Amino acid sequence: MPSIEKLKPGKVFKFFEHISSVPHGSGNTDRISKLCCEFARRRGLRHIQDALGNVIIFKPASAGYENHEPVIIQGHMDMVTVKTSDSDIDLGLEGPRLRTDGEYLWADGTSLGADDGIAIAMAMAVLDSDDIPHPPIEAVFTINEETGMDGAEFIDTSVLSGRRMLNIDSEAEGVITAGCAGGMRVFGEFPVNYSVRTLHSLRLTLNGLIGGHSGSEIHRNRINANALMAQLLHGLQKLAPVSLAALNGGEKDNAIANASSAVIAFAPENFIAVSEYLSDFKDTVICDISKNEPDVKLDVENLGVGEIDSCDFAASERFISAIYNLPNGVITMNPYIPGLVQTSTNLGIVRSDVSSVKLTFCLRSSDMSELDELRKRISDTIVTFGGKASAGGAYPAWEYRTDSPLRDKAVESYTKLFGKPPKIEVIHAGLECGLFSAKIPELDCISFGPDILDIHTVNEKLSVASAERTYALLLDLLKNL
Repeated sequence: MPSIEKLKPGKVFKFFEHISSVPHGSGNTDRISKLCCEFARRRGLRHIQDALGNVIIFKPASAGYENHEPVIIQGHMDMVTVKTSDSDIDLGLEGPRLRTDGEYLWADGTSLGADDGIAIAMAMAVLDSDDIPHPPIEAVFTINEETGMDGAEFIDTSVLSGRRMLNIDSEAEGVITAGCAGGMRVFGEFPVNYSVRTLHSLRLTLNGLIGGHSGSEIHRNRINANALMAQLLHGLQKLAPVSLAALNGGEKDNAIANASSAVIAFAPENFIAVSEYLSDFKDTVICDISKNEPDVKLDVENLGVGEIDSCDFAASERFISAIYNLPNGVITMNPYIPGLVQTSTNLGIVRSDVSSVKLTFCLRSSDMSELDELRKRISDTIVTFGGKASAGGAYPAWEYRTDSPLRDKAVESYTKLFGKPPKIEVIHAGLECGLFSAKIPELDCISFGPDILDIHTVNEKLSVASAERTYALLLDLLKNL
């Protein structure tokens, strides 16, 4: 297998490997924040690390560019950490284990973190150079973008003099992103009381679903394991009373859940009926899903008859019905831009513990009134079925600017380099550009990046050649700004 050191551009992949040497999942960014500060110290570059862990690194202009306006290069330090069920890696303690075949870069059994480690690596390559023409650089590295954009919301932009920003957090080469949806999180909690009874119990496991990014891939109608488990349990409870002992699915609220598990209990005399229902569910629903999700499977483990600590049948029915009735996926399409999702919701996480079942939704919309209406709809449904609801982590939409000299310059550079113009898109996923634009109203910004496949999944892959071309675009933009 080829060595990562032989990948080009060498400095970019050198710094990506350096970033990957430390854990940097959302909420666990202390080490990568310190790594960025140490990078700046070693090169004598002025830098700021705020109380949250955001890092800003300043580099003076190269010779001849001293009188040019500064340019902000921006990306986020955190990554979505998911792994296969048989992986022995703990991404809370170590970084992803990189692998390459020369064409792609990926991680062994986990997500890669090219979203958005590639931005940090490219910025570091520029900051480290002594032969790249560029205006004054303000490199802004934020934390916890993946879990609510806390870093961008907290950061003090008064220290920035740049009014042009290059955000390197897109996942499709040849696309210049010029607008995005806003979003928020909604949290639901259902209280439960457990008691020990003698019942027949089964462990149900749904896995093998593709999953993916709840913004950029929500339009692909990939199956959400949490919603699928709710469908299974809702149908089952109409056949026989079900008591839940455990219900857990999904890992990140902004990732389409690819696995879910439940431990259910029921009266022993209902075993045959329950077994027949599950067999029929496999033969119909799972079989139909497998046409688009070939690795999906439902495993049923018979735990037998015995004492089990589970919640009462009425409470189980309430929150199963709630999850089943809650909206999930695409809600509306944009009426003006063909193919663009306007509003969506993703039930990313379901967790049960000794006292409650908790739900976490990721909501997105380019229409803020529609977003708020969806929040109310989800919250009201949760309350109707006996739960409590709250919301947080709201961030604004990034509105498309009709006049953008930076976007025009990017189109010019891309066309010159690659012989064809890039696509200009507004996307359904959230980007930090919205928060920076809200803080700096006169900010002119674009987002771009290399091809990254299956982000937020264990199949995430970065195209090496695409990264090289994207870096060439970045350098040409810096030279010509």
